[in-house]
Amino acid sequence: MARFLVTPLAVAVGLVSLGAAPSQAGLVTTEEVVTEEVAATDRARVKAYLARQDVQSQLQKLGIKAEEATERVDGLTDAEVQRIAAKLDERSAGSGAVGSVVSAAVFVFIVLLITDIAGATDVFPFVKK
Repeated sequence: MARFLVTPLAVAVGLVSLGAAPSQAGLVTTEEVVTEEVAATDRARVKAYLARQDVQSQLQKLGIKAEEATERVDGLTDAEVQRIAAKLDERSAGSGAVGSVVSAAVFVFIVLLITDIAGATDVFPFVKK
């Protein structure tokens, strides 16, 4: 009876060991881990931007389905996603024309205030000379 059990068990162990791949250990640098994490974060930010309602309506106007755009983001390389995320940062930091107008108005006000305090102009009545 031992022969009937030993032979199938030996074959089973042999087949199982053939399917196992040898494991390999290697060092992973901090840069590689950080790069992968940044890429995943950038990809999630771009997908979140595409999920916004105003962006989806603009995509529909252009004839692009939102699902198709999300699938294309998945197909981009990490460098391409990083460039797109950087453009999103630029765009949100600038705030468009409104931010430029407000910053220009504040700059002009400060310049006129300084020249008024210095006595070169008389623009603001609340400045005492």
